[in-house]
Amino acid sequence: MRTANVPRPLFTLLVTLLVAALILLLGSVAGAQENKQRGKVVKATIVEEPVEAEDEASEESEESSDAEAAEESARGEEDADRETDARARARAERKAEKERIAAGKKADREAEKANREAEKEARQEAEERERVAARDRREAEAAAEARERETARREAEEADAARRAEASAAAAAVESEASEATTATEASAATAADAEPEVAAPRAASTPAPRTAPDRAADLPPVREAPRDQFGERLLVREVLLDVLVTDRQGNVVTGLGPEDFVVTERGQQREVTSASFYGGPELAATGQGGEVRTDRYFILFFHDQKQAAPFLTAAQLDAGRWTKRWIEEEMLPNDQVAVMGYDTRLKVYLDFTRDRDEIVEAVTNASLGRKEPDRWTSRSEPEFDGDSPSILVNMPTGKTLARQTRKLQEALELIGQAAEGIVGRKNLLLFSVGYGDVDTQFGLWTPDPRYYPDMMESLNTGNVAVYAIDTMGSERGRPAFATINDSLSSIANDTGGHYYSTFVNPISPLRQIAEENRGYYLLSYRSEYDAGTQGYREVEVETRNPEYEVRARKGYRYGGT
Repeated sequence: MRTANVPRPLFTLLVTLLVAALILLLGSVAGAQENKQRGKVVKATIVEEPVEAEDEASEESEESSDAEAAEESARGEEDADRETDARARARAERKAEKERIAAGKKADREAEKANREAEKEARQEAEERERVAARDRREAEAAAEARERETARREAEEADAARRAEASAAAAAVESEASEATTATEASAATAADAEPEVAAPRAASTPAPRTAPDRAADLPPVREAPRDQFGERLLVREVLLDVLVTDRQGNVVTGLGPEDFVVTERGQQREVTSASFYGGPELAATGQGGEVRTDRYFILFFHDQKQAAPFLTAAQLDAGRWTKRWIEEEMLPNDQVAVMGYDTRLKVYLDFTRDRDEIVEAVTNASLGRKEPDRWTSRSEPEFDGDSPSILVNMPTGKTLARQTRKLQEALELIGQAAEGIVGRKNLLLFSVGYGDVDTQFGLWTPDPRYYPDMMESLNTGNVAVYAIDTMGSERGRPAFATINDSLSSIANDTGGHYYSTFVNPISPLRQIAEENRGYYLLSYRSEYDAGTQGYREVEVETRNPEYEVRARKGYRYGGT
């Protein structure tokens, strides 16, 4: 490009001016910028002074708030710490209280356990002392009984010797008189030789015709004794009466039998039955040799109180009493005579024989609860009592004598048998019990106690008392503690002509069966012989000639001793 030709000095001036202007412009701009910057600084300074004050105030406020917050936080933390401490103390106190209660309970349990152990030891010691005392009593009683028997034996021997001496003296006197008579007649021997001597034919012993069984039962004891000969002969004749139940296979009472239908065996020898009379209740037509006879039925309700030894038996005993009262109220017959007795550690007599249902129900309630028996009332032999109800109490001791003589259940039953001898007819003793006696711990078997059982069985049979044993536990017989002791109930029932009921829905079932089979019975009479001055027990077996019939009768009787 082509430039205009300009003079050099002018160009230099122009450049100089341009540079100067540029410098001025740059200086102006720089000054302006500096002033602007300086203004900004001033303005910032002016503006920053209140901001800094506000910031300081804000900072102070914030610091104050922070302080307050910190203080509040500190107070909160202190409150939280105090609350935590309180909760911790409460937990500690609750824990301590629980530990104290637990310790107290533990101490109570240990004290109770110690008391139980002490009571158990005391009870065991008392039982051991009782066992020792009972053993000593039994030994003393056995020794006393042995002495009594020895004394009785010596007395019997002395009496027998005296009778023998009297018989010998009587025979010597007769021989002496005969010798004197012979001497006196020797002078007339020649004359007497031509005459035939008169010889008196021996007279048969006159025996009154036996009365019918109903007449004997009305005014005679069950047995009669009479000497066969007036002089020294030692053989005595005894009339024995047996009450016999006869039923068919369905349990129905069999009527219409006579003496020829029965077979009585005593000591292996068959005895001739001299009479057989049937006794029936008002709903039966009585037949037989004695004709139609209406007689009372005798029931002895006997409650064996065993709840002290086995508390779980309480409900069963009360149940037995409840059903028995129902039977009395609904099914007892007008001619039923009922007595009520009980046993815990001795015999208790709650009621003598009576027909009064209200009295019987009250007595059953007391007996099933094991209450104390009432005071012995006046004898029924006095006029204010019903003469139609015989008394079993008149033949029993009272008070301490009764307690002393019935320390064992077997002794109580033996006493009942003795007291019942004076009442003619079959007596049915309904024994509510789970059993009695001891079970052999080695073999687990019940065996009769030879010190008590034979005397009890003989007394019940002699008194014509049949035992119907009703298991108090009924269908709950599975308890091991009573698994074999029920043999005692079966044994006494079989040995006295009764029956043992072990399983039933409720006790009214055996009560009905007992009442049904006792609606009628036969009174058999036969004669037996024994040596005068002797006493003992004879076993008897009764059968019918018809093998289809079932027979129940007592198994024997005592003889002599009177």
